[in-house]
Amino acid sequence: MSVRYKQRTMTTCNERLAVSIREAAEMLGVSPRTIQNYISAKRILVRKIGRRSVIPVRALESFLRVDQPSPGTSKGDAGAEGK
Repeated sequence: MSVRYKQRTMTTCNERLAVSIREAAEMLGVSPRTIQNYISAKRILVRKIGRRSVIPVRALESFLRVDQPSPGTSKGDAGAEGK
C-alpha cells in the first residue's frame, strides 16, 4: 500500500460530514441559540438522526458564502421606525 493512498484514506476518514449545533456554534463563533434561530428561520439546513440534530458541514459552508442578517430580523423591519 502506498503512502499516498494511506494519507488520502486518513484524510477522508477524519473529515466529518456533519456537526452538532454546539460544534457549529463553536466553528462560527456564535452561540448555540443563534444557530437554532438560523435553523428556525430555515437559513441553515439541519438533519435529524434519531433525537439528535446535526448540521451538514456543506450546509455551513454554503451558509457562509452569503452575508446573513441577524436571525431575528426580517427584510421588512428596516422601515418600521417611521410608523
